Amino acid sequence: MSIQDIITWFDSHHAAVLYYFGIALVLALLCTYIVNAKNISTIKYVMSFLVYAVTIPGVLALFLLLYNILFLGSSMFQLGLVTYFLPIVAMILILLILNRKIKMSKLPGFTRLSSLIIIIGISFVLLFILQRSYFGVIFLGGFTQLLLVFAVIMIVLRVAWNKFAK
Repeated sequence: MSIQDIITWFDSHHAAVLYYFGIALVLALLCTYIVNAKNISTIKYVMSFLVYAVTIPGVLALFLLLYNILFLGSSMFQLGLVTYFLPIVAMILILLILNRKIKMSKLPGFTRLSSLIIIIGISFVLLFILQRSYFGVIFLGGFTQLLLVFAVIMIVLRVAWNKFAK
């Protein structure tokens, strides 16, 4: 199974994707409605789960969208709404809803998630700059080599970030 097969599956099973993000939205609204000072220690774990549940697909969809537009030159009008745009919109909406009641920095694991997103973003920008500057022939191989270079850059950035943070 390739990455394109996974994208095609999500593109052909709209109902599953809509149910997933619909349930996440309902849970986010429910959490903000029932949270108070007495139960915040319990509810913040549910909120943390929701943040991960919508942020990981949202960030993946964002970078797939950017990859299709910037690297492949695809038109935004040819990309599926449910596959590429719904996860991004749902991520932003649910994060805004949850942020009204509790600061994201107070949720368990959010600092790790945000630093991972920053590292992935920096890696993506570096790959885009390398690809646009005709730096090498590595990108002629396709998406697999691009993912390999992306993984190496991400590991190097992670090590550099750890040394910088200490």
